[in-house]
Amino acid sequence: MHAEEVRVNIMGAGEPSGLAMMLAQYFEQNIRDFPRKNEQASRIRGALAIRALEGDVNVTLRFKNGEIEILDGRADDAKVLICGGIFSLTELATGGASALRKFATGELKTHSAWKHPLLMFRVGRFMSLPAEMRAPGEGKARTRRWKVIVRAVAAAVSLGLSVYFLSR
Repeated sequence: MHAEEVRVNIMGAGEPSGLAMMLAQYFEQNIRDFPRKNEQASRIRGALAIRALEGDVNVTLRFKNGEIEILDGRADDAKVLICGGIFSLTELATGGASALRKFATGELKTHSAWKHPLLMFRVGRFMSLPAEMRAPGEGKARTRRWKVIVRAVAAAVSLGLSVYFLSR
């Protein structure tokens, strides 16, 4: 069975945060390029919030009915909160291999995840690097390209946060 393509929408008025834009771009590319990621996203129901400690930037991811809504701020219906530094969150959000280590060392913290293990498992699986990117040969070139993209986006978000704090 082929699921209809999951839509990714940034919600809210005004200019979205760099974190919201990065997540939207990563999700859209994975859903478009990897059918398995589309299937995984279509099965997720629920909302979780991500909080970057630098600048206290909050983003809510709401998965529902073939759609991922990304909202700036922490929505009341977010069942889980994940917080940490922007680089740790970027690695988590883009399927970095050391994401579990970051939770174990306290670089990333979660609240209420134990109450919603299925949501955390499904979101974690969806956000992990696609198997095609981990395969030898073609996958290595793709992985390098994605790592460059992720690092560039992380640098842009960090620069944006720096400018924001310096201009206050």
